[in-house]
Amino acid sequence: MKIGVLTSSRADYGIYLPLLNRLKIHESFDLEVIAFGMHLQKNQGYTLNQIMQDQYKKVHQIGSMPVNDEVIDIAAGYGQMAKDFATFWAENSFDWVLALGDRWEMSAAVQASLPYEIKIAHIHGGETTLGAIDNIYRHQISLASRLHFTATEQFSQRVLELIGGNIGIHTVGSISLEDLFAVQLPLWSSVKEEFNIPFDEFILVTFHPESVSSEENNSYVKIVQDVLLSLIEDHNILITKANSDALGSLYNNMFLHLELKEPDKIRLVDALGKWNYFSALKNSKILVGNSSSGIIEAASFCKWVINVGDRQKGRLRSSNTIDVSFDRFSIEQKIDQYIKHRPFRGCNEYVQADTCDKIINTLLAHA
Repeated sequence: MKIGVLTSSRADYGIYLPLLNRLKIHESFDLEVIAFGMHLQKNQGYTLNQIMQDQYKKVHQIGSMPVNDEVIDIAAGYGQMAKDFATFWAENSFDWVLALGDRWEMSAAVQASLPYEIKIAHIHGGETTLGAIDNIYRHQISLASRLHFTATEQFSQRVLELIGGNIGIHTVGSISLEDLFAVQLPLWSSVKEEFNIPFDEFILVTFHPESVSSEENNSYVKIVQDVLLSLIEDHNILITKANSDALGSLYNNMFLHLELKEPDKIRLVDALGKWNYFSALKNSKILVGNSSSGIIEAASFCKWVINVGDRQKGRLRSSNTIDVSFDRFSIEQKIDQYIKHRPFRGCNEYVQADTCDKIINTLLAHA
């Protein structure tokens, strides 16, 4: 069975990894990786290199990304990405194509597949992020898909409501958490050396722009800057870059400015990669930002998450997630409160057993 896997960013590739590792050695599957989007951007770490290092039989490289990240650039980029994939789908066929998540690039790739009747299997559908336009992209992908691999029963119910029936919906859990503790994470000393990180104790920060009411990011980025400047009085800060969403450069430029100003206290990294990121999460004091990693993975590392703003609003949370608005005093208060707490010891709502096996068996059943 020929399987194509669409991956547009470091985030979705990290989630896919446990499944990709099984598919590429499974005798029933002929796996091809389709890399595009942020993977091909130098300012996002050119994470295509990470994919190539994992030695897949075939890796396709599709399209290009807009140079700038104003709203008009993203809109034009969507159209160009769909055009690039129109050509790709005309020249390539697959038994199934896996699409994960909710980014605009992923939506463009999937929408271009519709006239070709490509069979799409959507992973992480049915979720809600009211503060991000990704919410719409995610539902578009679900409507275009024939199989749905959701993380929880709650999300399966939402997909059912979207597509008007329960055919093809499978609740499997989050792939990212599969075999999480069977893997030996990189030693923090190795991660430090590779990325020139000058400290051992730190707060991990991952912020992306809010893509609903995106003009508000001009005020939000100033609040984040003020919070970070306050934190470095007592803490070191490790920051991972914002995604290539509308106005993501606002945050990245601010982060870079702070790193240049305080190089011993702040380190900005383009892309750590999944296992290095997990090592950083494991060794951090607390996670601050608005990333899905705080919602889905942090609970498995016993970490408290200060989730800022509405980007993840509506998403199912484990009880380690502390929501706070874009208000400097509130953010600083919650960080100060929870950084002193004992490690989180509750459950992760996204964990299920045998996630990859469920997906593989379902694909084989629909050969």
